Amino acid sequence: MLMTEEKALRADARRNRDAIIAAARAVFEHDEQLRFDDFAARAGVGVGTLYRHFPTREALAAAVYQGEVAALCGQALDSTRPPGESLNAFLRGFVDYMVEHAALARTLAAVVDPATQAEGGSELERTVADLMTRAAADGAIRDDVAPGAVMIALHGIGSATDRPGWASESRAVADLIIRGLERR
Repeated sequence: MLMTEEKALRADARRNRDAIIAAARAVFEHDEQLRFDDFAARAGVGVGTLYRHFPTREALAAAVYQGEVAALCGQALDSTRPPGESLNAFLRGFVDYMVEHAALARTLAAVVDPATQAEGGSELERTVADLMTRAAADGAIRDDVAPGAVMIALHGIGSATDRPGWASESRAVADLIIRGLERR
C-alpha cells in the first residue's frame, strides 16, 4: 500500500490494518502454518477486512517486510548520537536484529516478491550510505569505502544462518566492519 493511501485511512481502518500486520508478524516470526483467512481471527477483525487491506498472503508479507525495513532505517536516521556512533549502533543493531529474527527473515524471504525485497534492500543501502556519509564528514570513518561493500558483508551474514556459531560470528563480522571503517 502506498504511503499516501496509508495516510488516507480512517483511524479505525488504520487500527485494523495495523492489527493485521502485527498478527501476521507474530505468525511469520514463529513460522506458523496458518490459512490466510485465519490471519483475520488472529487480528480480531473480519475476513472481509483482511481481504480489503491485503488481498493475498504475499501482500500481507510484503507489508510486514516493509514495516520491518522502515523501522530499522527509521531508528538509524532518527539517532541523536554523533555520526560515527550512529553508524556503529546501526551496524550492530542490524546484525542483532538478523540474529534475533532469523525465522522471520527466512519466512519473509520465501513469501515476499523479489521486487519488494530489492526495494527494501535499496532502502537499507540508502540508510547505510547516509550514515557513512555523515560519519565520514565528521571524521569518524574513512571515506574510501563504498556503502555497497558494507551491504555485501551484511548480506553475507544473512546468508550464513545455518552455520554453527552463526550469531557470535555475525557479531564478530560487525566488529570487523566497524574497525575496518575507522579512520586510522
